[in-house]
Amino acid sequence: MTLEEVPDLHATGPDDVVVDIKFCGICGTDLGIVAGSYPIAVPGVTLGHEATGVVSQCGPAVTNVKVGDRVVINPTPYCGKCRMCRTQRINHCINKMGTESGVSYDGAFADRFLTTSEFVHVLPDHVSLQAAALTEPLSCVLSGVRKIQPPTMAAYTYVFGAGPLGLLYAWALSLKGLAPAVIETSPERLSFAKDRLPDAARAYASLDDARSGHFGDPDAPLDVVVDTTSGLLEELYPLMACGGTFMSIGLKEKQFTIDGMHLADRSLSVIGSIDSLHGSFLEAFHLITSGRIPAERLVSHVVPLTDFQDGFATLGVDMSSKSVNPTRSASCKVLFDIASAGSTA
Repeated sequence: MTLEEVPDLHATGPDDVVVDIKFCGICGTDLGIVAGSYPIAVPGVTLGHEATGVVSQCGPAVTNVKVGDRVVINPTPYCGKCRMCRTQRINHCINKMGTESGVSYDGAFADRFLTTSEFVHVLPDHVSLQAAALTEPLSCVLSGVRKIQPPTMAAYTYVFGAGPLGLLYAWALSLKGLAPAVIETSPERLSFAKDRLPDAARAYASLDDARSGHFGDPDAPLDVVVDTTSGLLEELYPLMACGGTFMSIGLKEKQFTIDGMHLADRSLSVIGSIDSLHGSFLEAFHLITSGRIPAERLVSHVVPLTDFQDGFATLGVDMSSKSVNPTRSASCKVLFDIASAGSTA
């Protein structure tokens, strides 16, 4: 990871929009790219995809935004024509190579970002650029929540991990009518999370604490599990209630062995989720701009882009060893404040 001067960006196509980036969040995908554990990223690409800013240039055909508008960017264009797109699976568009911001297309850890009018949304005056930077991660969360069909509205629900996605899942599941217990082993993150959850949710240091404290039963079954760590399936699978759902959303490579007979005999569902689906970005935009999810409360740090190593270190990334370690700070969503001219990371 280095800061480099690159040629300036301009609106050259009729539908182009250039955004002067103000804030861009660090995603778990960025952590994996920096640590070398997410090989899909194209070498040399500018990272960053959770971005907000101010429109600086528009092509002549653009009508939905104008220069000076404060906007949030949907960073994952899709072709709309392939079989995946035509069957409502835009997150797996087969033509997205070369268009996925921060992975195969230069992203928003930069002063400027080039996109098209379909993928920018004007923010109401009362919504901060910092809050709106969480629209994309919330959109990914809503894609996962759509897949979760609880067996009952009284389902014993658990979210493992109190990072940004864990807390956003707690909020989104509570809007669905569930009352999740959030489990976080880092004392610092646990402390940060406790005051930033919806009324029906609570945060605990362990599964045992959650079962007894939240559900009043030391043997409370697991009806719905969201694992943001991507490493707990084998450990938690035997504890799942009949008809239960286990969702994994992390991007860490790990092999699991589970008993296939139990999968059918106990009517279990093991599912994964990534990226945005049709309509989920606009749904996330609505939940943040309406205040139903207080996104800005999940921002723990705002770091200048020039201090990018400190930003990643806050989330446990040691760039010298290309490793990701458990965070020792009260971190949640870390945003880069894009302040230096002409630099990308």
